[in-house]
Amino acid sequence: MSYGIYTATVEEGARPIIIHPDGDLTINYLDTKGLPLTPDHLSAATALVARMIGTSAQEDKQMLRQAQIAKYLNLLYEDAFQDWQKKRHDQLLDIARHALALQQFRAEKMPPGATTLETFADFRDWKASHPDEAESYQRQFDEAATLKFLKEPKTSKEVRNLAFAHFTPDEFPTHRMLQELMMLDPMGGERDQIMEIATLILPWCRDGNYGCLFDGTSNLSLTGKIAHFEFGYIPESAKELKAAAGFLITNHARKHIMTLPRAIRKRNVYEEVARFLDIPGGQEIVQESYAQLRKFNCWNISIVQQYARFKQSRIRSAVFGNSRQFFIMRQNDRADLDDMGKDIALPEVTQHAIMNYPLPDHQTGQKYSPFTYLHTDATRNMCGTVHNVSSAEMLYCSSSSGEHFDRRARELRQSKSIVEGIIHHANRPTEKESNTH
Repeated sequence: MSYGIYTATVEEGARPIIIHPDGDLTINYLDTKGLPLTPDHLSAATALVARMIGTSAQEDKQMLRQAQIAKYLNLLYEDAFQDWQKKRHDQLLDIARHALALQQFRAEKMPPGATTLETFADFRDWKASHPDEAESYQRQFDEAATLKFLKEPKTSKEVRNLAFAHFTPDEFPTHRMLQELMMLDPMGGERDQIMEIATLILPWCRDGNYGCLFDGTSNLSLTGKIAHFEFGYIPESAKELKAAAGFLITNHARKHIMTLPRAIRKRNVYEEVARFLDIPGGQEIVQESYAQLRKFNCWNISIVQQYARFKQSRIRSAVFGNSRQFFIMRQNDRADLDDMGKDIALPEVTQHAIMNYPLPDHQTGQKYSPFTYLHTDATRNMCGTVHNVSSAEMLYCSSSSGEHFDRRARELRQSKSIVEGIIHHANRPTEKESNTH
C-alpha cells in the first residue's frame, strides 16, 4: 500500500483495488469487455484456466490439457451465443452489417497485418468522431449482401464473434458454467482427463478456496482516472492465487485500455517489474504490453529496483528495445551499469556520474535526489543529470516507514479532502519535533 496515498490524490474517491481471497471483487475472465471475441481472448482465457490447474511436467500432457480447455471454452461461447440470439434476434442483422463493414474496412483502410481487434477499434473511433461518414459506409451493404454474410459458414462465425461486443456483463458465461459443462458433459475417450480438469478448477468457483474473484458477473469498473491494483494482501501461502490474479488483472487492464479511444493517452505502470516476473507467465504479459499496447496510445513504464533479477529475464530486450525514456538513479554495481550501457548506449562519463551521485543523507542545506535522464532519439539523444528537490508535501505523501504510515493514516482520516489534509499535516511539526523545540 505504499502507493495508496498517491492513488487517492489523483481523483476524488479513488482507492487502491485490493486483491485478496476474502474480497467481494469479481472479474469475469470470460467477459470480452465490449470487444468482439478474438483468438487472443480465447488464448488468454485458456492460459488462465491452465494456470489454475497447474503446469504438468510432461509437455505433451500440458498441450493436450490446453487443447481440451480451449475446446470446452469454444463450446461454452457457442452455447452463450445461441441463448443470446434467441432473445436478441432483432439485433443480428445490424451486427452482421457491422461485421461485413469491418471486413471491407480492414481490406480498404487498414495496413497489412492489422488484427481484428485493431480494425474494430479504428472503426469504432472513426464512428465516434465522424458518425455520419461511418454510418453511410455501413449502409452501403444492402440486406441481401448482409444476409448472405450472416448465413455463409465461412463468415457467420465473424458475426457470432462480433455479437459478444453487444453482450451485457450478466449475459457472459462464467467460470462455474465452464466447470459444470466439463463435469456434466465429458466427451468420448477424453472423459477421464476432462473430469480431472473439472475437478481441479472447482476450487476456483465462487464458493471455493479463492472466493469470487474469478467466478460470476464482473463488478469492477475502471472508468476513473486511475486503477491501482494492490497484491500485497495475498498471503505467500497462496502463490497460485497470486499467479492467477496477476494474469487476470493485467489481462483485464489490457482489454480496458483497448476499449478506450486511441486518441486518449494512457499509462500502464509495472511497479517492481522484477517481482512481477516471478508470476508464471509474467514475462509474456509484460512483453506483450510493450509490443501491443503502444498501438493503443499507451505509455508503458517498468520500475526496476533490483536490476540483477531483471538482467537475467527474457523481457529485458523487449523493455529496452521499446523504451525511449530512462530515469536512472544511483547505482552501486558497476557491472550493472556496464550492462545497461551496452543496451541503451549510456556514455562512459554518465556511468561514472551515476556511480558518484550523493545520497540525500550525506548532503547539507537543501537536499535533493540526483538521477540521470536519457531520451533516445533517431537524430540526437538527450542525456543529463536532474536534481529532484521534493516538497514537504511529497515527502509526507510518499514516506513508507511503519510509524509514519500509521500516523499519516490517522491524520488523513480526519480531513475532508485528502489533498488538503496532506498540505496541512505536511507543514506541521511532528510530536517529536515539538518536544525538541
